[in-house]
Amino acid sequence: MRASGFSTWAPDLRLTRDSPCWPQAGEVSVVAQVAARTCFFTWERSSSFETSREIRYPLAPGGLEMEERMMRRIAVMYGIMSFTLLPVFLAFSSGHCAEAGNNLYVGSQICEACHEQHYTGWKTTLHSRMEQEVVKSGPEKNVLGDFSSRDDDLTFTINDVDMLIGSRFKQRYAKKIGDDYYILPAQWNVETKEWVKYFPKNDWWAAEDIYPRQWNKRPSSKLCEGCHTTGFDVLKKIPAEPNIACEACHGPGGLHLDDEKGGNIINPLKLSHERGNMICFQCHMSGRPPKGDFEEYAWPVGYKPGEDLKQYWNYGRPTGENSYELWADGNAHKNRVQGNTFIQSKMYHYGINCFTCHDSHGSRYTSFTVKSSGTNSLCLSCHGENSPQAVYKISLSEHTHHQEQGPGSKCIECHMPETGKNAVKWDSRDHSFNFLSPRSTLANGTPNGCNNCHQDKSPEWAFKEITNWKFE
Repeated sequence: MRASGFSTWAPDLRLTRDSPCWPQAGEVSVVAQVAARTCFFTWERSSSFETSREIRYPLAPGGLEMEERMMRRIAVMYGIMSFTLLPVFLAFSSGHCAEAGNNLYVGSQICEACHEQHYTGWKTTLHSRMEQEVVKSGPEKNVLGDFSSRDDDLTFTINDVDMLIGSRFKQRYAKKIGDDYYILPAQWNVETKEWVKYFPKNDWWAAEDIYPRQWNKRPSSKLCEGCHTTGFDVLKKIPAEPNIACEACHGPGGLHLDDEKGGNIINPLKLSHERGNMICFQCHMSGRPPKGDFEEYAWPVGYKPGEDLKQYWNYGRPTGENSYELWADGNAHKNRVQGNTFIQSKMYHYGINCFTCHDSHGSRYTSFTVKSSGTNSLCLSCHGENSPQAVYKISLSEHTHHQEQGPGSKCIECHMPETGKNAVKWDSRDHSFNFLSPRSTLANGTPNGCNNCHQDKSPEWAFKEITNWKFE
């Protein structure tokens, strides 16, 4: 298929380091496809991620004269310093999106042009830096692990590391072998500042009956990339964009750019309660894929925001016994199982969404809550004393049996105790919103909110104490 347009050849390119991709020392083509009202940037990235990109932008209303200015604007956004437009006759293959109907990933920096506030906020989140290229020194250093350590668990050097994964609780290190990445056999725990072995033999996404024991036999394309990147292509083994970017939650933006009215995009707020939560559940819900071509993958291959996740993913359910991901009573035993516990809650069944409490566009509060969870303001915005969902009638202290300003009166300490392990025990909160009684600890070992604070006391002591409480 052929289309008339414009192209530029820019041998001297400069892209900012935090751009989603930057080119090889070669040419970059910029195409204005008149019929589709869309211009394209196309280049090959020269980096350890080795991905190709196609950036689309709507043709300016003023035609090609206006389009040149728009293309220059994008060039500045991506740091392209030399820019010349020459008329050409271009041949497109199906892989280069000649058909305007194709809904393609366009990249978060294109979203920034119209949604700057959301983009700027998102850049502060952990989602925006889930995977990083290695910067060993200087002001942009992002390697957290102590590679000078003589720890027996550290069996590789910094020179083996081609990609970093994570930064808040732990940091893992990946080596590229062939066309895939493999997680090296030790991780750095941020809180304890120590190396620990990384071998998830019982984890829900790395079951022993599917993957061999050796670290270099566990490809990250099957285990990790679908949730750590955006639009991961399982055939090419490359993402549309590194990290968890705009289109991971809003879906591909190609048709949105072609829509003069700003439609053709997924807005989670406009989805049903179930479908809206599925956007988060695609990565925060343990489970397994259905039998078939992708049953070896630990993430829902092919799922797009707005679709029915259950067609791509079988949710993990409590079994009545302690498992790697859930305690016997169904509470969180691991991180990334927020969805498994949330769907058991009254909150979920009364229509609460993940984004009722969390803002993926960024927030100044821990875990990017829309209000502070540590001061009860988030919980009391729905459960205050004058609301239909009020949790207490007289006073907070009478409800909690603790001093009103003390830690024992913080909602999340009793209703979202830390029961799961992310890097250390226990650093991940349960999302069932149940009051976890010391009875559960005595029955199956589930941590409870009482002993998480009263660590010098026994579960037997805690259970005896609460049996004397009078509840409203």
